[in-house]
Amino acid sequence: MKKLRLLITKECNRHCEGCCNKDWDLEKLPICKSFKGYDEIILTGGEPMLFPNLVIDIINKIRIENPLAKIYMYTAFIFTVRSLEILNLLDGITVTLHTQSDVKKFKWFNNHLFFSTKNFYKSLRLNIFNGIKLSKYINLNNWQVKKNIKWIKNCPLPKDEVFMRLGEI
Repeated sequence: MKKLRLLITKECNRHCEGCCNKDWDLEKLPICKSFKGYDEIILTGGEPMLFPNLVIDIINKIRIENPLAKIYMYTAFIFTVRSLEILNLLDGITVTLHTQSDVKKFKWFNNHLFFSTKNFYKSLRLNIFNGIKLSKYINLNNWQVKKNIKWIKNCPLPKDEVFMRLGEI
């Protein structure tokens, strides 16, 4: 299986101390010139959802160029209606809760998520950083949950992935 991890922006609203992007020279990443030939394409950043129109444009371009590719996105910025709209275009999402204040936003997103039957068959992954407490009223039945996440030094890329940055779309 051929996977592409695509950096669509370096910008982020968080500036986390342990951010993996600090371990990479992002300017030296190769520029992705084509989405063809990949089985999975993972949109990442920085924070992709700072630019929802760009995310939609990229998803549409991938779907045209490689209609069989599964498209996933990593994000922590999920408290807008645009997040739900974009999820409808994706095959799955990985949401990361970095701080306790993210829990309320995630609860809103999760409550709205299941009003659409389109989302029942999505890959839904939730990463919860160490020390974050979830409300017992949040239904996680459809989520694959990793708790007590910690920053990993040097952030190794999975062996089956290629890491590139977005060029002109």
